[in-house]
Amino acid sequence: YELIAAQLTVPRIILENARWPVEPGPQSRLPEPEAQQPPDDQDTLENALARLKPYEGVFSPEILQRLKEELKYIYEAKDQVTSPLFGHYEPFYPGDYTQYTPRSHYTKSSLLRAYFRAMMYLGRNYYSLENPEGITDALLVAHLMVAPGKQGQPLQTWKRLMEITSFFVGLPDDISYPEWRDFIVKVTGGETFDPQQALSPELHSRITAELKNLRPPVTAFTRGEQVDIGKVNFRLFGQRFTFDAWILNHLTAKEPEDIPPFPSTPSALFVPAVLGNTLARSLLPEFLKTEMPGFSAEHLKVFEKRLNRLSDITAQVEDAAWFNAVGWVWLKLLTTLNATYGAGYPAYMQSPLFPLKQLEAFLGSYTELKHDTLLYAKQSYAEMGNGDEGKLPPVPRGFVEPNLAFWRGLQRLVAYMAAGFEKYQLFASEGEQFGRLQQFKEQVEFFAAMAEKELAGKPLSAEEYEKIRTLDLSYMARPMDGDIVEPKDRRSALIADIHTDVNKVLYQATGEPYLMLVLVGNEGRPRLTVGVAFNHYEFTGPLARRYTDADWQAKVYEDPRALPPKNFWYKDLLVK
Repeated sequence: YELIAAQLTVPRIILENARWPVEPGPQSRLPEPEAQQPPDDQDTLENALARLKPYEGVFSPEILQRLKEELKYIYEAKDQVTSPLFGHYEPFYPGDYTQYTPRSHYTKSSLLRAYFRAMMYLGRNYYSLENPEGITDALLVAHLMVAPGKQGQPLQTWKRLMEITSFFVGLPDDISYPEWRDFIVKVTGGETFDPQQALSPELHSRITAELKNLRPPVTAFTRGEQVDIGKVNFRLFGQRFTFDAWILNHLTAKEPEDIPPFPSTPSALFVPAVLGNTLARSLLPEFLKTEMPGFSAEHLKVFEKRLNRLSDITAQVEDAAWFNAVGWVWLKLLTTLNATYGAGYPAYMQSPLFPLKQLEAFLGSYTELKHDTLLYAKQSYAEMGNGDEGKLPPVPRGFVEPNLAFWRGLQRLVAYMAAGFEKYQLFASEGEQFGRLQQFKEQVEFFAAMAEKELAGKPLSAEEYEKIRTLDLSYMARPMDGDIVEPKDRRSALIADIHTDVNKVLYQATGEPYLMLVLVGNEGRPRLTVGVAFNHYEFTGPLARRYTDADWQAKVYEDPRALPPKNFWYKDLLVK
C-alpha cells in the first residue's frame, strides 16, 4: 500500500497548498477588502515540498524522493518524462507535464489552480491492466474506494463528483470504478474481495485472460479498416470521451510512416468537415498540402476514405445519444450552422460568403466549448431631452437571424441543462442560477418565435421590435456572488489547446468580436443591421509552455501586432 498511499498523497498536498476560504464562526470578522488581502500565490513548489515534512517518517526514503520528484514535475509543468510514481506501469510512455499548467477558468486563485493540478493528475495517470503491478494496484485502489474512513466511504464522494462532471463533459474514456468493480466480481465470482488476493498470480492470470471483455478506450484509432483496440487502463478520474477528440485522433498520424496521408498536427476544420460542413471539407486539401509537403492526389483519396467513414459513423448516432452531456449537446447544436439557404431567406444568408461566416461561428463557439471543458478530454438609454432637437429619428428595427434549426437546438440544450440542474441538485430550485436559466430559456423562445414569423413573412409588432432592441443578456455573465467584475475579467478573448504533437501544441482561440453589417428587408423595409460575430484563430505554439488566457489576452488587447495571422480560409470574409 505504500506506493498507492504516495500516489494519493500528491493530490492531497496540491489541494492543501492553496488558500481555502475560512468558514464563518462566532468570532469571524468581516472579510478584508481585496486590496488589503495578501497575494494569493502560495501554491508554489517550495511550499508544496514543505508540506511533505510530516510524511518523512511515514514513507521510505526512496518513495518520499519519488513523491518529491512528482510534485516538482507538476509545479514546473515543462517536462516530458516518465512519472516517478506511475511510470513503472508503462516505462516507455513519458508523461506530458506541460498539461499541468493551470488554464481555462482555473487560473484566478490558488484554490482553482490546485483543483486543476489535482484533477489533471488523477485524470491523466492510470493503472495499466496489462501489467501485473498495475493489476495489483488497481485491485487495491478499488478496495480502498469502499473502505470505511473518517468521512465515510471515498466511493460516495467519488460518485457525486463523477456524476456532476459527467453531466457537463461526458463519461470517462477509460475504465473507471463501476466497470472495474463489476469485472472483478465476475472474475472472482464473489461480491467481497480480500486485499490479499491482489497478489495472487492465479487471479492475475484469470484477469488477463478476461481483459478482452473489458471495453477499450472509445478513442482507439483505426489503421485503414483495422481498429487498434488500444490498451485497457483503470483511472480514478479518467478524462472524458468527446466526439471531436475522437475525430481528430482518427485523422492524425500515430506513427511517422503515417505522414502523409495523415498529418501529425490536425486542424479543427476536421471536426465540422466530419459533422457535415461542406465548406470545411472543401478547405481540407489546401490545409493538407500546406501541412505535408508532397501530399498527393492518392494521399487525399486515403484521407477522404477515412473521413467518409467517420462521417458515416457520426451520421448514424441517434439524436437521443447526443444528450449524454452538455458538451455533446453543444457540439450537436453547432451542426445547425452547416446548412445552406435558398429562396425565402434573407439575401445575406444566400450569399456565397455566409457559409464562411457560419464556419467561423462554428469554430469560435467550438473554441469556447474546448476552453470550458479543458480540464476534463471551459447598455443604456439615451435621454430624450426637452423637445428642441427637432423630429427624432425612427427607432431602429432589429432582426433575428432565422436559423430555426439553431434556435430549436438551443431550446433543447437549455432544457437539458435545466433538467440536469434539478436531477443532480446542483443549485436550489429557487436560487439565482435557476432564475437566470429560466430567463434565458424565455428569451431563446422569443428569438425562435421571431425567426419563425420572419420566415413566414409575418410582420413583427412594435412591442416585439422594442423587445429585440432592448433585450439584455449581460446577466448571464454576471457573477453569482455579486462581486465587482474587474475590466480585465470582462474580456471575451480566450484560448484552448486541443492537440499535442511531438514538439508543438495546436491552439484554438477567439479575439475581439467582429462587427457584422447585413442588409435585411423583411416587411418591405430594407435596412442595415449590425451584430457581432466570432473572430477565430487556429495556430500552433511550442510544447515547452502552454498558453493561458492571460498570455493570449495580452496579445489581443495590448499588442495586436503580435497576433498570429488569420487562417487562409478566412481571407475572403474580412473587410479592412
